[in-house]
Amino acid sequence: MEELELFQVKVRNGAHGFMNMSEASADRHPELMKEIVHTTGAPSEAVAASIFMRRFGFFITAQFYLLAHGKIWDGPLDEIHLENTEGNISFTVDERFIRERREDDLEAVLKIFAFPVVGSFSKAGHVSKIILWENLWGYMIWMYGMLDSKQAEDDVAALMADELWQPEMKRSFFRQFLGGRSFEEAKADYKRITCCLYKELPETDKCPYCPLQK
Repeated sequence: MEELELFQVKVRNGAHGFMNMSEASADRHPELMKEIVHTTGAPSEAVAASIFMRRFGFFITAQFYLLAHGKIWDGPLDEIHLENTEGNISFTVDERFIRERREDDLEAVLKIFAFPVVGSFSKAGHVSKIILWENLWGYMIWMYGMLDSKQAEDDVAALMADELWQPEMKRSFFRQFLGGRSFEEAKADYKRITCCLYKELPETDKCPYCPLQK
């Protein structure tokens, strides 16, 4: 599973870190935000929450990468361990939770991993869910753009369908991020519809995909 390190995810025996995602989403959230503010200079908790969700986007993308290859990491949130690697947060998980893909796993990644974390960080950080969801999508469109398989195509189509998101959400956030374009068009000329707040960090300009670019 060395290929998952491309997404800042390490698969290990006896994984551990300074915090797990269950803690980061609940009682230790203030501690995590304080650490991110300290290491990045984020001026507010909203910015810190968005910066972290850009990192968590790697983990979600790793899950969809696994699914496109017929597997999934099926552990709980408290088995997703955070590591501090040269000032950036990466993730370590135990390999015993990797199994073969089943029928409803695509929906499970959304609703077991992404939904609760986005909801928690949006509420605690006072930042819009749409920003956080697009932080996930930015890495996913990059990853799916690298794959050329029928399974990847089918997964993208399913993620664009409202039914996969219901009843928790009325419609697919990911389809909204295409801005009326096809996936192929959006992949070839990627642009965000929301600002991820990265520009709020000290001595940092807007990213090339920012909708605020003139």
